[in-house]
Amino acid sequence: MFAEDLSLFFNSSDFAVAAVFRGTTIVKGILGSAYVEVNGVESSKPVFTCAFSDVEDVMRSDSLVIESIEYKIVAVKPDGTGIAVLVLELQ
Repeated sequence: MFAEDLSLFFNSSDFAVAAVFRGTTIVKGILGSAYVEVNGVESSKPVFTCAFSDVEDVMRSDSLVIESIEYKIVAVKPDGTGIAVLVLELQ
């Protein structure tokens, strides 16, 4: 994993938003959507891209609140470069 300062990528004055992780920790990242297919049904799911170091101990079913909307984390996809994509489900 790189020891880079990833805060430049998650600057809230650009595209990033602040999220509350597990009810107390503020994490900056980019909210988007990703294509999913389950049993032939195509859809999209919300995803939150952030620095993996900010959510290293993340677990499936943890909560993430973005702009007063609560999400459950249903999958964690670290990419090996210090970035993680959290697949979310609206609660």
